[in-house]
Amino acid sequence: MTAQYDHIIVGAGSSGAVLAARLSEDPETGVLLLEAGPDYASIEQTPDDILNAYWVSLQDHDWGFKAEAVKDRTIDYARGKVTGGSSAVNGVVAIRGVPADYDEWAELGNEGWEFENCLPYFNKLEDDQDLGGDFHGKGGPIPVRRWKDDELTPLQQSFRQAVLDQGYPYHEDFNDPGSTGISPMAQNREGRTRISTAIGYLTGARARLNLTIRGECLANRVIIEDGRAIGLEVESGGELQTVYGDNIILSAGAIQSPPILLRSGIGSAEDVAAIGVDQVQELPGVGHNLIEHPMAYVFCVPKDGVCDMANPLFQSMLRYTADGGEENDMQIYAANHFVVSDLPEMHEIFGVDMAFAIAPGLQRPNSRGRLHVESDDLHAAPRIELNFFDDEQDKARMREGMRIAWDIAQSPAIAEHYERIELLDQATIDDDDALDKYIWDTAAQIFHPVGTAKMGPASDPDAVVDAHGRVHGIDGLRVVDASIMPNIVRANTNLTCIMIGERITDWIKAGE
Repeated sequence: MTAQYDHIIVGAGSSGAVLAARLSEDPETGVLLLEAGPDYASIEQTPDDILNAYWVSLQDHDWGFKAEAVKDRTIDYARGKVTGGSSAVNGVVAIRGVPADYDEWAELGNEGWEFENCLPYFNKLEDDQDLGGDFHGKGGPIPVRRWKDDELTPLQQSFRQAVLDQGYPYHEDFNDPGSTGISPMAQNREGRTRISTAIGYLTGARARLNLTIRGECLANRVIIEDGRAIGLEVESGGELQTVYGDNIILSAGAIQSPPILLRSGIGSAEDVAAIGVDQVQELPGVGHNLIEHPMAYVFCVPKDGVCDMANPLFQSMLRYTADGGEENDMQIYAANHFVVSDLPEMHEIFGVDMAFAIAPGLQRPNSRGRLHVESDDLHAAPRIELNFFDDEQDKARMREGMRIAWDIAQSPAIAEHYERIELLDQATIDDDDALDKYIWDTAAQIFHPVGTAKMGPASDPDAVVDAHGRVHGIDGLRVVDASIMPNIVRANTNLTCIMIGERITDWIKAGE
């Protein structure tokens, strides 16, 4: 690789694919898009685990990361390793969070991220199949559709009824800024097909002569001379090669962009020295401020025929505000199926291959984790410390969420679908300490890591990039992905990552 490009983008995921497609709209602009995983150039070539919107792919196109959810408890931590990134393997939930999420970004010194400025980009990215008006887009690359009443499984119909019986409201549209309660899931799919950014954005751009897409390319470090990024060192075909460009953009995600920065000498003196690299720029926030949505479960052993892998994983969801919390800071899912056979200990206890679950998720955690990069080896995985429930309010809201989920599961509408609830009983639900231990022992993640290269003004000592994604102190280098979020949104993060790609593309095109 010796060519000179206008833009080199590392990572073809929820933000990177957007950048590549939009920047290459100018035929005079040369764009190179690098992806660590395989690149499937057409839907026909794409494996079923990526196309299947009814399930989450956790193995076939995965980085194989592990994470410490709480002290001394390690869990699998799936991230997509393929063109499309995690948008190619996720649960296709297409919701935006609440306006206050983005207004907060602006209040933290990131001008231009107010919700009123983000909304046009949310609308631009989507082709809403159901609704119109000011809060929905038509004709964009990503279709958004909601489950119709007659499409819901019997379990999902019962979940809705049980939630309504608890007194929560119904709303047809999660993407209405004022919505709360239970709604049919908005999803980025066409029938059973997951529409990732690889399909939605890159399919129509691949024929452009000014866009080059390369799979199986693992970025090692950014080459920096005299305070400016001039290129990348990349492993391709088992060899380290160098490619040069006027602008380098890291879109490798909240788990992989920080290690590239640290291997490039960008980070705290301590963190850079720990991997034996000469420091280029002091930015102590690199790898810190890791935020993730934790989730816990009420597991139900189903009656015959209730769980079927041919059904969608999710079809509806409850959003509500926790006692003492912020607007819509909790979600509760009903998962149509949960594969128990992959977990030997649970499989033995449950005695069935599949269960279903009522699962609360904390959308506005106060706890913060971090990445530990312990080697300059580009193949070495970072040590991921999620640090769930370090905050007492996080514990309290999850206890409340579990009790609400328990009440929903106990309702006659849900109880008709299961033989028994497993691993949890009323005595545990009633005892704070016992419930904390249950949550501690069983909680997982919703695969929404953000914040590890957060944006903020230069006056913020923890900020890594400015409001336009430009790395502080280094010319020609940006980070554009979930890692730049200063705080997590109260929603599944995929749509926000796509919006970030759209928003920053326009700044790049404008020379800002």
